[in-house]
Amino acid sequence: MLVDIQTIGVPAFVVGVDADGSLRMKSINKADEEATGLRLSDVADRLLADCLPTSIVPQVTARYNECIQKRTLHEYDERLEIPGNTRWWRTTLTPIIDATSGRVVELVGVAIEITERKRSEDLLAEVAFQDPLTSIANRRRLEIDVDDAMSAALYTGRRFGLVQIDLDGFKPINDRYGHRKGDDVLRHVASLLKLIARKDETVARIGGDEFAMLIGASTDREFTAKVDALRRFLDRSMSIAEMEVNVGASVGAAMWTGVETFEELLAVADGEMYRQKGCRRSRAA
Repeated sequence: MLVDIQTIGVPAFVVGVDADGSLRMKSINKADEEATGLRLSDVADRLLADCLPTSIVPQVTARYNECIQKRTLHEYDERLEIPGNTRWWRTTLTPIIDATSGRVVELVGVAIEITERKRSEDLLAEVAFQDPLTSIANRRRLEIDVDDAMSAALYTGRRFGLVQIDLDGFKPINDRYGHRKGDDVLRHVASLLKLIARKDETVARIGGDEFAMLIGASTDREFTAKVDALRRFLDRSMSIAEMEVNVGASVGAAMWTGVETFEELLAVADGEMYRQKGCRRSRAA
């Protein structure tokens, strides 16, 4: 071992890199023992994969191998999920390069726990990106997720579309029953949209009685089928208990073609939504 870590006051460790690329735990200091529950006598000279919970081995080894490949200091935040205990760490890895062979022979790591800071950041993000009334995403969160979907589509080919939903007959609810009941309706609609959305799809409230969904689909046909299913689902599920009013939903949709910005895509969905609203009014008349 080329570096003595026992005098470092925060969790620190040394991982050896065998000639065949295997990662082997060399040492941990007292602070690391206290933070992880590991003991130096139990892990010294053992393969790294044998010292860690199986669930986090791929994540940890990928980081270490990246540092070995780049041969430079590597700093990152990581969330380590160990059964019954999830913690965040800011880890700094320093590669030790043998002067004779030119090979990375050790990684010296220093880890500072940042769990409380991450929790505070999560709370701030919840306020910044969540609609306070319905607890679903707000417009800002939707825009970020759409931008991410655009980037992913360019690299992976995964396609997506944007759906806009506007409630029909919402104003009479506020006029007749008051805004508290109107808020109940908005929460009800939000819960319906979350019920039909997949985990990787975004449901957002973007205005007073306007909602939007980011929906993934591999083809135009699949996207159209999903939008049609959403329309049928909302038509069946929009009865509101204790209110003698008719609440409907006009749904417009637009598939991303690879060139539109978020605002442009939303405008296309908005135009389709108003066209659908006009058709619904014509049928009602």
